[in-house]
Order: sequence, then C-alpha cells, then structure tokens
Amino acid sequence: MASAGQAPQPEQGPSIRPRLVAADVTVRFGPVVALDGFSVNIPQGVIGLLGPNGAGKSTLIKASLGLVPLDAGSIWVGGLDSMAQSLSIRDDIGYMPEHDCLIPNVSAVELVSYLGRMSGMGFRDAMQRGHEVLDFVGIGEERYRLIKSYSTGMKQKVKLAQAIVHDPDLLFLDEPTSGMDPGGREEMLDLVRKIGAADKTIILSSHILQEVERVCEHAVIIREGRLVRDGRIDALMAGEEGLYDVTVRGTPQAIDRFVESLSKVCMVLHRSEAGGRQATVRIRDCQDSRAVFSTAKRLGVQLRGFVPDRLSLEDVFIKAFEGGGKDGD
Repeated sequence: MASAGQAPQPEQGPSIRPRLVAADVTVRFGPVVALDGFSVNIPQGVIGLLGPNGAGKSTLIKASLGLVPLDAGSIWVGGLDSMAQSLSIRDDIGYMPEHDCLIPNVSAVELVSYLGRMSGMGFRDAMQRGHEVLDFVGIGEERYRLIKSYSTGMKQKVKLAQAIVHDPDLLFLDEPTSGMDPGGREEMLDLVRKIGAADKTIILSSHILQEVERVCEHAVIIREGRLVRDGRIDALMAGEEGLYDVTVRGTPQAIDRFVESLSKVCMVLHRSEAGGRQATVRIRDCQDSRAVFSTAKRLGVQLRGFVPDRLSLEDVFIKAFEGGGKDGD
C-alpha cells in the first residue's frame, strides 16, 4: 500500500508518465455505484476500455481527469493524483468526450487554435498547430465554416483535432466513432492507429469490440463498475493450447480418407464442409504436427491451413462476463 501522496505503482517513474493506475476506486452518484472497488494498472500503448453501456467506462475517464470526485480509493495518471493534481493532469492529456462538446457558432480552426492557446501555446503557434491537426484529421477548406453546419463525422474529427492540438502523450478517446458511417469509422480508426504509432498512450473507450480488436494492444473489460478482465489483446485472444484447425482441399473421397487417417494420430473434434471439395477439421492432442502434413501428402489432399485455436474479442468478452478473471500483461 502506498503512503499518502505517493502513486501505488513501484515500477512507475518519469520515463513512463502516461500510465494510469486505479486502486480500489469507488464512485457513487446517489444510489448508483458507477465504480465499485475498481483497480487496474493500465500500461503504455493503445488500450481498449470495454464494457456495456453503464459499465463505468466514462466514469473512469472523468474520475481520472478529476471531473468527478472519488468516494474511495485513488487514481494516478502519469504519477499525478487525479484529485489533488487534476489541473496538472489536464495540462498533459488530450480528451475527446463522447458527448457533443463543440461550440456551434465558431469555425473549426478558431475552436481548435483557441483550445491550443488554453493549453499554453502562443497565438501564432496555436493557429499553425490548429491547421496542422485539422489537416491530419482530414478537415480541409471546411475548417473555415461554422461547426454547426458540420456532419456528425466531421464533428468527431474536430473533437479529435482539439484533443491532440497540444501534442499530449496521453489521450482519452470516449466512443470516438459514435454516430459515424462505416467509411468515417474506418478513417477514425486509421487516425487512432497513426497516433498510437507515434509512441502515444491512447485509452479508447468503446462498446464496438471489432474496433478495439483492430487498433488496440491491450484491453480492459469493465462490468458494473468492476474489473472483470484485462491483458494484452494477443494473450486474451489466444485459444486453447494444443487445439488446431486443419483446412484441406480435394475430392470428397480423398478428404474422407484424410480425416479417417488423421483420427488415428490426433483427436478429431469436429469437421465442417465448404462446398464439397474443402473441409476444416478441428483436432487436439496431435503429438507430432508433421503427421498432419505427411498424411495430407500421402492421401492426395492439399493442406490449405493449419492454425492454432484463436478467439475473437467477442469470445473473450462473453467468457469474461461468464466469470472470467484478470490476466497479466
């Protein structure tokens, strides 16, 4: 347990400021418990914050910024206490809220440059940086129009631009693709990937699992204000060890002979057909994988795939809600 005024993460130092640590955090809104003894250590990288509506995702973000008080526990952002040092935290982070936070009767370049000035930039630097980030998010000549004339997708891009205008090391993105069409969502995810590739830490709150799976390295899953699962995406999605899907192509007779022979060296769990000339066989307990290749070659079938079991993030999400647990990095 850390002493008062000290972040409860002994491995944290100045070189890893963007990390977020929550320790036994409780937040109540009247009778509603939004966070219930919530604890997590969020590493650097692109982090997916997952959970159904009302799980506590937005509350965690707002509490990390000192926007809502804690009833118990502590949150440390980059080594700073979210309650005692919230203004310093906000100077060093970017925040893209879920709700519409834009001023309708100003242009995008006016708004973004103004917020750059609020972050401590001089007028000229803020204006130049405003143009740069609007170019980055794909807002062209429309930047001179009033924001009230923008589509939902354009507004989302402006919200991202204002979050990165001061070049923060840590970004909170709350439902960044909300209200966007498929093309707009793809553009937004591409922007998130580009920002993450520049060694920024991004905490992306979303209820769309496929988006998190595509852009995030680590996932934190929340249910009813409690942590139910967290860990690296690749580790969470790793399937059962020793379980493989073998896909072969050939005549129906050759595939039948292959499956029969394979059952003598492995445990065949399931077979699915694809058009009569291709099948996928799920196997387990195959002591020598070379037997799969040699059997396919001997019986005249083409081996099209031999891949270990892998879960989708949706599978991970469902399993977490069935009981789950906490995974390490």
